[in-house]
Amino acid sequence: MHEAKPCTTLMSTTCNLSKFEGADFSDPQLYRSTVSALHYLGFTHPDIAFAVHRVSKFMHQPKDPHWQAVKRILRYLKHTVGYGLHLKSLSDHSFHAYSDADWALDKDDKRSIGVYCIFHGSNIIS
Repeated sequence: MHEAKPCTTLMSTTCNLSKFEGADFSDPQLYRSTVSALHYLGFTHPDIAFAVHRVSKFMHQPKDPHWQAVKRILRYLKHTVGYGLHLKSLSDHSFHAYSDADWALDKDDKRSIGVYCIFHGSNIIS
């Protein structure tokens, strides 16, 4: 991945990964260890949380399309290596929360997928 081309977008919002589509990935241990590392990285890069959650659903039997999605996350991280959260000192101590849900988006189990963000003043904290 050292010479991989950086990617400016993380994952398409219409990306529908399925546990039934694609050939089995040849190295499931590599898939599991990479996704596990991405989970830890998510603490400092909350922008990857949704995509990591999507690919972590397939750790028991990864397929080639799942591995392609993991590699896209890694390419995105290569592009955003200098990004970070910037917290500002503010006198405004209000909290605002926003959420969104997509009912039955998952092709396999028809569960809803929800996301949220919480702001303290203008600083995103979760």
